[in-house]
Amino acid sequence: SSSPSRKSPLGMAGVANLFIRLRRLEQTTIGKQKHNVLSSGDESQTQPGLEEGSRGVEKVEVEYHDHFICVGGVNVATLLRVARAALLQQVEALGANALVDEQWECTISGPKPIHKGAYKVYVRYQASATKSRVPDPRRPVALDKAKGVPGLMTIVKR
Repeated sequence: SSSPSRKSPLGMAGVANLFIRLRRLEQTTIGKQKHNVLSSGDESQTQPGLEEGSRGVEKVEVEYHDHFICVGGVNVATLLRVARAALLQQVEALGANALVDEQWECTISGPKPIHKGAYKVYVRYQASATKSRVPDPRRPVALDKAKGVPGLMTIVKR
């Protein structure tokens, strides 16, 4: 003889309890998220031709920091271009026209569900400002190491 299968009803209290457990699990996972740190490498680099164009000219070490909040993805190459352009603009006001001995570091954290999928990105760009006979290529070094988060990036705060 077959016995009727008994279904356990999932009431409102049971559903609410599931949501609470999921939320707690999500919050403990968020605390364990690591930051993704990318860099151009241990050694500073100079774009081809700039070293010869600025030989014998004084160099001044400069550094630029920027914070971005992005949604949809993170295009590290674009953020590095923005940071380098801002740094070059600052040193041009001081009479320099090129950046040599460049190094960068980019830290990506997130996304956190609490912040609606926003990534926090910190960019540090170091270089030496100089005067060069060769035009600055206006491109960051080691772009091959600039791996981001796939998606269409929108910068929502800077």
